[in-house]
Amino acid sequence: MTERFAFAHDLLAGKVALVTGGGTGLGKEIARVLAGAGADVWIAARRRDVLDDAAAELRAATGRRIEAATVDIRDRASVEALAAEVAERGDAVEILVNNAGGQFAARARDIRPKGWNAVIDTNLSGSWHMTQVFGDRMLAARGGSIVQVIAVVGRGFPGIAHSAAARAGVLELTRTLAYEWGPRVRLNCVAPGPVATAGFEGTYHPEILKIVREIPLARPGTPRDVANAVCFLASPAAAYVTGEVLYVAGGQQLYGPNQALFSSSFTERGS
Repeated sequence: MTERFAFAHDLLAGKVALVTGGGTGLGKEIARVLAGAGADVWIAARRRDVLDDAAAELRAATGRRIEAATVDIRDRASVEALAAEVAERGDAVEILVNNAGGQFAARARDIRPKGWNAVIDTNLSGSWHMTQVFGDRMLAARGGSIVQVIAVVGRGFPGIAHSAAARAGVLELTRTLAYEWGPRVRLNCVAPGPVATAGFEGTYHPEILKIVREIPLARPGTPRDVANAVCFLASPAAAYVTGEVLYVAGGQQLYGPNQALFSSSFTERGS
């Protein structure tokens, strides 16, 4: 069943948005909702073929201008090249959604330096590169809104210590910049819990997904749940909101399992 669209179709009229990881999963749904609310949207990721397919789909679905550009958020030069490309097309990004990221499940004692650095470089440093490069342009122009897509933080996240550290770092970065860059640029985080996407299902063991029923809302979320939260924070409806984290997690931030591996995987417990 198609989910009902929650926003006025001119809510973001005249705005240009950029969504990283916009070719698939959460990123594509975020782009769909922002475009449905009236924004022109750039989607950026590493794979050109995926981006082109997604852009064509989103144009047909929303009737908005959708542009696609490649970027490796881990590479500062690549991010700066993306910013230059957007500017050369005459666009000034006023909504930035840092959605791109990735992790893998592993016990902390099994994470090797290469794996640690890969996750930190993507989830923390990549978000920093995008935030600083595009935030600097917002500060020099009409301001804007930056939304970071992180994860449920504050409870610990057994099984993905590297990602937990990176996502918590992005949250503190966001809170810090909300002061430094206010009032011209607002910065907020959306923290998804268990959401039914290919990326989520590819990270967690199938049996872990079943224990979602133990969280307060007892079900996984949908990409639209997360996209709606992003659109709200990016929009004038949240004009007096900055430095916040909005959990879209079915209550997982309060109660229930918050782990990427089974408890039995951590042999240190009780040994």
